[in-house]
Amino acid sequence: MDTYYKDVISEIKTLMEKKNMQEAYAVLEAELAMPYIPKDSEEELISLYNECRHALELNKVQRSYDEEDIARLLDGSFEEQLAAVELLKNSNIRKHLDVVEACLCKDVHVLIRSYLIEAMMEQHVTEEIHMCYEGMDITFLPCALDMPMDSEGAVIAAEMLHEWFENEDPSFLRMCMESLVKEAYLRMPFAIEEDEGVFAAAAIAGYVFEANGNKSGFTAFIREKALAQTGGFELLLYKYGI
Repeated sequence: MDTYYKDVISEIKTLMEKKNMQEAYAVLEAELAMPYIPKDSEEELISLYNECRHALELNKVQRSYDEEDIARLLDGSFEEQLAAVELLKNSNIRKHLDVVEACLCKDVHVLIRSYLIEAMMEQHVTEEIHMCYEGMDITFLPCALDMPMDSEGAVIAAEMLHEWFENEDPSFLRMCMESLVKEAYLRMPFAIEEDEGVFAAAAIAGYVFEANGNKSGFTAFIREKALAQTGGFELLLYKYGI
């Protein structure tokens, strides 16, 4: 990479780390307007530009509302609900548990549901929370939950997927791990249990085989590994198509 662009990229990263996004954005716009940029430098500049623009857009959304608007945002569009989640993450979520709980008791988007639970977990909320989950009324304690990929079952599933595919097909493994993370989040506040770990891994493998149009490949894989299919482990990935 050209020395000049190394210095420029270093300067931009420093500005972004210091949260000087507007200044970093201005530098990026000026550099990307140049008639010629070395390819490797251009790719990194574009990546930083997109990251910076996203941060500025998010800050713009957040500045448009104060914390008193959280209840209204949670009743709004998916984008407004995401803005509410960001506001809650950057404030004391304990002050807003009533509106959070009210949202979780509605037919809220599954990702918003997961993000709200994660926000309470991150702030170690010790109050019991009531919510509607897959048609059931449940109660849980955020501070007592494991993060989705830290549960014993998720750890076992990840280990099995690495054992099966890390050497044979790293790209397939990456898709499996991405799918496992999504599945773990979709299940919040519940976790993948220890005795479900291997079955969850097999189900995820089957999901990725199917997504790649290779159902017969999964049948051959099950036979090769002497696995008992998925042991009745039903993926929420199929239900939500995320």
